[in-house]
Parts: sequence; structure tokens; C-alpha cells
Amino acid sequence: MVLAGKKGAHTNNLLSIIMKLSKPIEMDYSKENFLVLLSYGENTEKSPYTHKQIAEWCERFWNEYCDIDAPEIIEKIMPVLADVETQWDLYLANTYSLSELQQLDCESVCLPVEWFKNWSAEANA
Repeated sequence: MVLAGKKGAHTNNLLSIIMKLSKPIEMDYSKENFLVLLSYGENTEKSPYTHKQIAEWCERFWNEYCDIDAPEIIEKIMPVLADVETQWDLYLANTYSLSELQQLDCESVCLPVEWFKNWSAEANA
């Protein structure tokens, strides 16, 4: 499935219907906290958060700053924040069938940890 833009409208609507939001991560929106969460994503067995929670936090962070002139440090990580959340949606859509998604405990889904390493490197560039 090829999707245009930040999210494919069909996929995003479908996933939002199927998935309930996780317990939110209670961390301030900052580059430092973003890097902490990416490190948790790399070490799932030591992380207090699921990849789903991390993706949702990234989306909320992105939404907080997408329509305003954000500080330069935030502007630089905006594409990485968007990529984390978008890749979460695409991973689910491309990995599981609709019937599987309807039964799936998304809290147990893990993205490839290499992606978190790459996002961390991008955010630190």
C-alpha cells in the first residue's frame, strides 16, 4: 500500500477506529525527552513504555508544534517525530491484516529496534 503525505487518510482512519489510545507518557516535550524515549525503544526489555506509547507521544509532540514557529531545536527534530509516528502506522498496516488488527494487542507490537537507533542518530545530527 502506497500512502501519500504524513499519513494515508484511509490507513490512519482505519487504525484510529481499531486502536484505543495507550496510557499517555507523562514527559514534557523536549529533544532530551525524545532521545530518552528513543533509547527506551532500542531496549524494549528495560523500557517502562511500549513502542505504541512512544509513537503516540511523538504524535502529540509533533501536533503541539506543527502549526507554530517552534524553537530551532524543536524544528530540527520535527521530521523525526513525524517519522516515528508514521512508521508505526505503516508498520501495523503493512504487517497485519484487518482481522489481525482487530484482535491484536498493539501494546505488544515492537518496531525493529534498528529504527530507533536510526531515529536517534537523525535527531542528534
